[in-house]
Amino acid sequence: MSFFQRTEDFRPEGFEGVVGELVDSIRRSFTGILVDHLEDLLATPDRHMCLVDRHMSLTEDDRDYTVDLLLFHVTQMRYIAIQVQAGRFDPALVARARYTLHLVDDLVRVPDVHGPTVGVLLCTDAAADQRPGPVAITLYDGVAAAQKAELPLSVELTALIDRCLDTTGSPPSTP
Repeated sequence: MSFFQRTEDFRPEGFEGVVGELVDSIRRSFTGILVDHLEDLLATPDRHMCLVDRHMSLTEDDRDYTVDLLLFHVTQMRYIAIQVQAGRFDPALVARARYTLHLVDDLVRVPDVHGPTVGVLLCTDAAADQRPGPVAITLYDGVAAAQKAELPLSVELTALIDRCLDTTGSPPSTP
């Protein structure tokens, strides 16, 4: 059980608002830390990826959507949108992540030049009915197997989340 699960389940009477604000603040801080480590791991010349933006806000019909980390794969000429959810996995998050990919395609990508946007959804905790641990859903629909091999793997991303959540106090290391 992670810290996020424990705080979601613990609501002392009379302190609901304070606990909620504290949990939200911790989640924002942790998301920022995780995005820092993702950027260090992925936005490197040897991976052929570079940083486009962090916490990029996209607006459509007065609704805001955030891409926590937007990368560009220079050999595949495509954007990679990464979204981080500090908390439990919910299948509805996948639909929202796919919608955000469509927004990046519509608002950022140049169709004649760039390939379709792909993405990753990262959650720090599995759903209540799943094996405990982080979850990484890769949204690489329509990408050839050879190109998928150059994109971030679920295994390396969940390992990074595990290192960030490690309670031993040792700083996460990048391979």
